[in-house]
Amino acid sequence: MKFLSIGLISIALLSSPAFAKKNKDEEKEKPPARCGEITAHTVFLKQKTGNRKKGSAELISEQHRLAEKSGWNFDELSVYVENGDLQGFFITYTRPHPCNENQP
Repeated sequence: MKFLSIGLISIALLSSPAFAKKNKDEEKEKPPARCGEITAHTVFLKQKTGNRKKGSAELISEQHRLAEKSGWNFDELSVYVENGDLQGFFITYTRPHPCNENQP
């Protein structure tokens, strides 16, 4: 039993440099990391209670117009409710990452 454990330990110690070299070779073969495909931006629009003249739809439409002027595309809208009361909206916009704009 003693010889078996010594043998296993020596095999583990002798084989570890070989595995380390293999991992270093694999790292060298990897291509450089690319930028992300898209960039995301999330905005929170707070809902003011009792605001009838400028309701939620008008606030969201106004935010969409501002985002489109800056080159952002609408992605997702989430309603934020706390204790049964509407608090506001989370709106997420996306656009291609700047380093990927030249790609087809």
